[in-house]
Amino acid sequence: MPPKQQLDVQLSKKLSWLLRHGAKTEGISIGSDGFVGVTELQEHPRYRSFTLEKLQEIASADSKQRYTLRWNPERGDHEIRANQGHSLAVVESEAGGLERITRVEQIPLAVHGTYYRHWEAIRLQGLSRMSRNHVHFASSDRTNCILSGFRSDCQILIYLNVEKVLSDEIPIYRSSNNVLLCPGINGSIPKSYFLKVVDRKTGQALTY
Repeated sequence: MPPKQQLDVQLSKKLSWLLRHGAKTEGISIGSDGFVGVTELQEHPRYRSFTLEKLQEIASADSKQRYTLRWNPERGDHEIRANQGHSLAVVESEAGGLERITRVEQIPLAVHGTYYRHWEAIRLQGLSRMSRNHVHFASSDRTNCILSGFRSDCQILIYLNVEKVLSDEIPIYRSSNNVLLCPGINGSIPKSYFLKVVDRKTGQALTY
């Protein structure tokens, strides 16, 4: 990987951590909608490299559209947010602007990608949102392309029974970059809400 590309990857990871998890720890103000002011970000000694131009470059180059960068006329400043993936309690609605799903026709498919090493725990306990605010799902099971919602090297696909989730009034949201988000019940989604589970390598259904 060329040095510049490697540096940009490192900066994107640093920015992602800050906007999803670290703003409060770093003493940077973050709104309930997940936005952070670019001027305040640049004034922090650890984040001076995040010029407006660099943030524009990172946001536009990100294949999964992880960021929203905008001008806020009320604030008189540009501001940036991560579109989903927050663990910060202050971010009330996963960076705001989420679409609440009310009908199964809106999302015919909701798929969570995971790995063999996690399967036994999931089989016993269901899907946990872990330290995040929601469990993430993709709206497609096409793993041969760049897709927001799960990693391309995932080994197991868990299909959500969207109709059952909605009928039990468990919220499902869609973020601005088309990731599906579900808080579950007390932070987890029991396996009774799984539609099916498939081993991606063999195509075989897994029992749970």
